[in-house]
Amino acid sequence: MDFKVCRYLDGSGNEYIINNEPKITIEYNPVKPLQSSSGIYDGGEYVKKDISELQYNNIISTLREAIENRDIYIDDRVKGSGMIILQEKNKEIVYILEPGSKEIENIEKSLRDTINL
Repeated sequence: MDFKVCRYLDGSGNEYIINNEPKITIEYNPVKPLQSSSGIYDGGEYVKKDISELQYNNIISTLREAIENRDIYIDDRVKGSGMIILQEKNKEIVYILEPGSKEIENIEKSLRDTINL
């Protein structure tokens, strides 16, 4: 995968941004109660930090596994689904993943472990 920025939105709408230019960083934008469907859910605190190339490659590997499994794609975003957004120079590619898939579990574990959630 050759892209500048990768975004992942979990089933609650928390956003993870992985950027590989000019340095490798991960950013976590949590949902706050005012943004949540329940008005109560709080995804935690904002985090932005540099990550190692090994951590980056681990995240990319889990994303690649999900993208390669077309059986878990769904057409519309629903609660519990995951969404991968790859941003290239002048285009965006979006993959919406079926709720409850092992790929979502693997992606979210990798992301949480990287930012220590």
